[in-house]
Amino acid sequence: MQRYYELSRDNTLRTMAWYVDNDHFLAHFHSTIELALVEEGQITVIQDGAVTTVGPDTLIVNSSYMLHSYATPEHSRIIVATIPLNAVPALRSQLSQHSFARSIVDARKMKECRRILRMMANPANQPNEVFVNAMGEALLAFLIDKIGLRENTADAEGDLMKRILIYLEDHAAEPITVADAAAHFGYSVGRFSHLFNERIGCPFPRYVNSLRCTRAQEMLSRSSMPLIDVATACGFSSLRTFHRVFKEFTGNTPRSAQR
Repeated sequence: MQRYYELSRDNTLRTMAWYVDNDHFLAHFHSTIELALVEEGQITVIQDGAVTTVGPDTLIVNSSYMLHSYATPEHSRIIVATIPLNAVPALRSQLSQHSFARSIVDARKMKECRRILRMMANPANQPNEVFVNAMGEALLAFLIDKIGLRENTADAEGDLMKRILIYLEDHAAEPITVADAAAHFGYSVGRFSHLFNERIGCPFPRYVNSLRCTRAQEMLSRSSMPLIDVATACGFSSLRTFHRVFKEFTGNTPRSAQR
């Protein structure tokens, strides 16, 4: 579970790559380029409303500010690489104004891409920031050459969803309902719910609860506040609801997650 907009990624100068098993990651966006190479199993990705389930040797390409999420039907193992535009100054202007021409790519036809990603994700290479940044820049240059770029085009629904996620991040600690959010953006509840499910990939209450649980995890990890105070601060109506929802999302009880 992560925030809708990962500012920390945008502010870093460091490219990162790591292995993830059975990834489940709700909708979010950032200026950072994010790549995911499927090594095992299957993963379902939603990219700006387009739903695709892919298997091994598939490269998922998330361009700058693309709204994306991941879900694992049964089992998956992927390499995730995040490449901030600040870490690739030679390509920053080009990539901030364009998107990759394809977002789902057959990696079997690009062995160099797979090799670079595996080198980047090797824990032994991670301490060498200069090396990993250079690999990330080489990888993006390779992808630009092989799959090309296209100019960014207006996407009214995509822009709306990003504004909705920002709104929810700001108001998740309040007793907000789908009717409240629909009214705020001038939509009927039915139309709003349909757009949200289609673009985000989960029902409105589940997404709001994910934000609340993420905030609760952060608070629990750095303080010894009473659980009822954490629950209230994060928007849960009762301690009982907090326990139930937190365990559903994290697999742990709030007390076990407390610092």
